[in-house]
Amino acid sequence: MVSDEQLEALAEMFESGEWPAGETRIVRGRPLKLGEELTSVTFKIPRRELTEMDARAKDEGISRSDYLRRLVACDLMTA
Repeated sequence: MVSDEQLEALAEMFESGEWPAGETRIVRGRPLKLGEELTSVTFKIPRRELTEMDARAKDEGISRSDYLRRLVACDLMTA
């Protein structure tokens, strides 16, 4: 967690041109998940399976996408 004092000090450094060297590029959008660009995959399943899958993901406390990524990763590791 960053305190208000730390934020003020960083803002002063930036505004005075004393920003530390390193990555300063601003990237729009959500940060990369899993360290690389993701690609959308679309497929169709019966509505009943979708409902069950969403319930399972919710029980795990994860999104549908994370649930599917986990299933694919497990399958690929055992292939």
